[in-house]
Amino acid sequence: MNGKMLARRQFVEDAGDLLEEHGLPHMAGRMLGALMVCVPPHMSMDELAKALQASKGSISSATKLLLRVGIIEKLSQPGQRKHYYRVRPNMWTHLMKQDAHIAEHLDLVRSGLQAMEKAPEVAQTRLLEMKLFFEFMNEEMPGFLQRWEKKRRRELGHLPLE
Repeated sequence: MNGKMLARRQFVEDAGDLLEEHGLPHMAGRMLGALMVCVPPHMSMDELAKALQASKGSISSATKLLLRVGIIEKLSQPGQRKHYYRVRPNMWTHLMKQDAHIAEHLDLVRSGLQAMEKAPEVAQTRLLEMKLFFEFMNEEMPGFLQRWEKKRRRELGHLPLE
C-alpha cells in the first residue's frame, strides 16, 4: 500500500475518533471520513462496508444517522438499483443553518427560567448564560453565514461545488 493510501486510511480513522469524541458513533465518523476522501465522490453501501471493513448493519446505522442530520445525501444512478452516498454539497452551511435548533434551545431555556423564577439569581446563572448564548447565536448566525458564503465563493468558486 502506498503512502497516499495509508494517509487516507489514517484520515478515515482520525475522523472516526474525532466525531466519537463529539458524541457521534465511531462508525459514523469513519464513514464521513471515507466519503470526504473517496474518488469518485460517492460510495455504495457495499463499497463503504468493504472500504471500512465493517458489517452492512453498522454501515446502515451510520448512514441513517448521517442522513438524518444532513451530513450526507443519497444518490440514485440511472440504470442502477443500488444507492450511493456522498457528503452533502455545502454541508457546513446546512449544518449551521439549523435555526430550529436555536429556537428550540431558546424555548427550553425560557421554560427553565420560568421554573426557576423564584430561585436566587445565582441558581439561574447557567440558564441565563445559555439564554444569552443562544440569543447571541440567533443574532450573529445570518451575518456569519453571509461571510462564510462570500469566502466560499471567493476561494472555491473555481472548483465544481456540486
